[in-house]
Amino acid sequence: MFFGDMAATGFGTVTMDLGQALLNIGHDVRFTSQNDVDELPEPFKSRTFAVDPSVLDPQHVASFGANSLSLTDTGLAGLIDGRLWEDGWQAESVLLLGDFMNTRRMVLKAPEAFRIVPTYHYVPIEGVDLPPALNDLWSIVHPVAMSNFGAEQIETVTGEKPPMVYHGVDSATFRPATPEHPLYLQDRKLRSKQDCKSFFGANPNAKWVFRAERNMPRKRYASLIRSMLPVLARHPDTFLVIHCVTDDQGGNLRMALSKVPEWLRKKIVLTGLQDNFGFVPRELLIALYNAADVYASPSAEGFGLTIAEAMSCGVPAVGMAYSSVPEVIGPGGLLAPVNHLVDNEYDHAWAAVDEKAFGDAVAALLDDDKLRRDTGRAAREHVRTNFDWAKAALQFSAIIREPVTV
Repeated sequence: MFFGDMAATGFGTVTMDLGQALLNIGHDVRFTSQNDVDELPEPFKSRTFAVDPSVLDPQHVASFGANSLSLTDTGLAGLIDGRLWEDGWQAESVLLLGDFMNTRRMVLKAPEAFRIVPTYHYVPIEGVDLPPALNDLWSIVHPVAMSNFGAEQIETVTGEKPPMVYHGVDSATFRPATPEHPLYLQDRKLRSKQDCKSFFGANPNAKWVFRAERNMPRKRYASLIRSMLPVLARHPDTFLVIHCVTDDQGGNLRMALSKVPEWLRKKIVLTGLQDNFGFVPRELLIALYNAADVYASPSAEGFGLTIAEAMSCGVPAVGMAYSSVPEVIGPGGLLAPVNHLVDNEYDHAWAAVDEKAFGDAVAALLDDDKLRRDTGRAAREHVRTNFDWAKAALQFSAIIREPVTV
């Protein structure tokens, strides 16, 4: 039984890509999801229950159709023990994908449901100083980290280092556009980085510093913009291109950009694609990655999937030397040091990057064509070697088969 969102980005892609990989190696996986896409494709549609996202309100009962339920203790147990599946399917193990705070709320709301069979929590850890109170979660479910950093932080709470499974990236799909292997988009053949820029109506000879991540507090978009202003001022042919919903939990980016002088503001491009259309097709995102010259992300990460996706397209990355980011970037980019730690509402610490050092690292890649090309090639090879969903599925198979105390 796999609990996770179904969506085009973020945890949704992890649920669907890892779930498909588990199905491919013979696991009979069923899914419970908030159904963040309009119409689930097979093999997921017939294997998925949609659930009420308001999991904390015991009075709230939502109707999402015949294949839906509210997350009550009885409902969760029914999903696991077979009472709610027409064919009597019963779970032999449970995989929960989610951050520790929301997962904790669900598990502690219905602890006995998750004691029926061994339950594993695939959890992103984005910072240090985790609260010891998390033992009340991880004494019921068994954590699986997404990075070595995450495993080390979990150990500070549980006293035992958990297993670790990296995310995967489909490197055959997230790939560079080349004359031999072009991208095909809207009846156009994109053979190069220049073709991809032209597809989006941009100057094919300009340079892009690109980011495609949700606009939320941890992503620190204001920090990215501040770090990039001196770089943009010194590089007349360079643009910062941001692909996200511009008015979200992290603030209104158009309001933030009103602080920037107009001549410099013109060099910061908000694609607006998600504002207008919601989640964009994966093919369009791949073309955006391919148009980029440098991928820049100054946030703390549980894994950093968009960083890895960009690198798989041959784009070198710049990130912060904190959380999982150094593991994901590896030889495929440059790291800037932490300036200071940042408290958050989840009772641990994220970090803020040294903004000058971050901008200098981006500039170093922009200014050295050979370094940028060589690092981009290393980035793709690093992803191909280390981040693979088929490998992740095999690792989860081994974890599930390992005896644990229920």
